[in-house]
Amino acid sequence: MNSLRNPAINASLEEVLTRDRLEKYLEAASGDLDRALSLYERNSRIAEAFYTPLQTLEICLRNRIHRNLSLAFGSRWFEANSVPLQSDVRRDIERAKAAILQSRKLITTGRVVAELNFGSWVSLLGPRYDATLWRRSLFSAFRETGRNMRRDRVHRRLNALRRLRNRIAHHEPIFHRDLETDHAEVIEAIRWMSADTADWAMLTSRFPEVFRAG
Repeated sequence: MNSLRNPAINASLEEVLTRDRLEKYLEAASGDLDRALSLYERNSRIAEAFYTPLQTLEICLRNRIHRNLSLAFGSRWFEANSVPLQSDVRRDIERAKAAILQSRKLITTGRVVAELNFGSWVSLLGPRYDATLWRRSLFSAFRETGRNMRRDRVHRRLNALRRLRNRIAHHEPIFHRDLETDHAEVIEAIRWMSADTADWAMLTSRFPEVFRAG
């Protein structure tokens, strides 16, 4: 038992967290509540350790895409009728602007870029933009061993990391995943955009030590 917990605290946590949320942990712990809660705590520590590398990935992605689209379409590309954005992305842009106005701030390019969510940026790498945004602009944003990369590989990786990010954001279990591979793939995806940033992300990431600590 965790030294910070006792049977009474375990019972309270079971009630507050609910057995539905603890179901996967209880399954992994063969129904032992104390072991399940220890696993829940480990899951929380690992999820927290993923925060910095995933944050770096998201910021790097949005700024790299914004830079490339700005070169091709101008810095206000998100408002240009000549940019073939689909309706869902247009809606995301309008929501971003509305959120900025609601916070009583001026709508600036930087604020719109920062307000758009990770999913919006990843969607710009999808197959529906292959013949337009990718071939005209985004193809040069991702490089590996000095070569431009295939759009489908970049999109597949970033979409998978988007799902991982969402699981973490919604406090879902990730303990059952190949977490070392997940972390390596986050760092590698950053490296496709910026080798120096990837090195920095690896140095500042707490994941390796948290994972080893158990």
